[in-house]
Amino acid sequence: MPSTHPTLRLRVSAAANEREESFPLPAGWAVRVCHPRDRPALPESTIVRALANPVGAERIAQAARGARHAVLLVDDFRRPTPAEPLCRAVIAELNAAGLKQRQITIILGSGAHRPMNRREIRARLGTVCDLVGCVVSHDAFKSPVTFLGLTPAGTPVLVNEAAVGADFSVTISSVYPHGLTAWGGGAKMVLPGIAHISTIHCHHRLVPGGPRGGSPGRCPSRLDSEAAGRLLGLNASLCAVLNSRRGICGLYCGDPTRAHRAAVRLARKVGDTPVPADPPDLVIANTYPFDGDGSQYDKGQAPAMPFGCPILLLCHLADPSPYHGLYHGPLGPYRRRGTPQPPERTDDLLRNARVFLYSPQCDRGFAPYDRSWYCESDWPRLMAALSRRFPRAAVVVLPAAPLQLPRNL
Repeated sequence: MPSTHPTLRLRVSAAANEREESFPLPAGWAVRVCHPRDRPALPESTIVRALANPVGAERIAQAARGARHAVLLVDDFRRPTPAEPLCRAVIAELNAAGLKQRQITIILGSGAHRPMNRREIRARLGTVCDLVGCVVSHDAFKSPVTFLGLTPAGTPVLVNEAAVGADFSVTISSVYPHGLTAWGGGAKMVLPGIAHISTIHCHHRLVPGGPRGGSPGRCPSRLDSEAAGRLLGLNASLCAVLNSRRGICGLYCGDPTRAHRAAVRLARKVGDTPVPADPPDLVIANTYPFDGDGSQYDKGQAPAMPFGCPILLLCHLADPSPYHGLYHGPLGPYRRRGTPQPPERTDDLLRNARVFLYSPQCDRGFAPYDRSWYCESDWPRLMAALSRRFPRAAVVVLPAAPLQLPRNL
């Protein structure tokens, strides 16, 4: 039954200082926490088992034999993938194939986001940094790229030249609902992950996308990413399915498309979220585990929008910057523009806002560009304000919104 004196316990800050926090709510709110169906986390031995039983391909330890140079394309800190143990397992496979440390490169696929700094790279990969010859954080504006050709959709594919020069390539990522490519992960580590900004522009602006959580085989944007992977000669993908506590509950390795589709089938079941048929007055969407930086809050907003009511987004950000190179241009000039300030918290804004945003980083380097949002960095002060707007309210909570696929009961 809904609670009438609720205090939420939610996980926050997946990319830095991950923890649970308490969020007291107004006594007049009837709150229903809608958890995904979820799955328990699997033991770490699952990683070795997945690599030993690839989907539609040879085991990496066999397929990479004779390669002179291998590259691992890994998603960056904005994604919740447990990168260190997955990279370690793939490196062991490459070592078994005969590749030495100096012959293995990791490229962190930042897409059009800013590249990671050394501290962030070490936090992401840990001691894996010491097991490879080189670690590169891709820069869509500055990294040297090679032109591979055009996809069937007409996207010119220019990708990081270090990946093009490798004889064997593997993507390491998690699979989650995505508004453009239907599902993230897999070949998305090639496009947009290690692509030049011009390629990302064509892919994002000219190729149709979505719907979020739809069929990947029918999504033109998803198929465009996979076509780019084929132009690169992508050999394998390691695709993780994560539960609502960021634990690996499924893992598929092998042919880039077949491994990704297998992961999507499980991710649908894990993220399936029964919700009440009666429309709520407010949806609280926690952006965990996609609270890496200020450009990710849309992943929490998307599953809340179909409810058709105001949304309260919770964002604990490792990096408050909302920078995205596709929309803001090169990083240097963007930084010189200064930090936008949140709109003034007026009574008029409180009455009319359709999105409320709570982030400890508000006023400290983060503010959304939409001036119609009511933003707050102080939780008790926000609750006091919202209790005036919603003295009594039916509230739905999505505790890991970016992974969830709401479905009416």
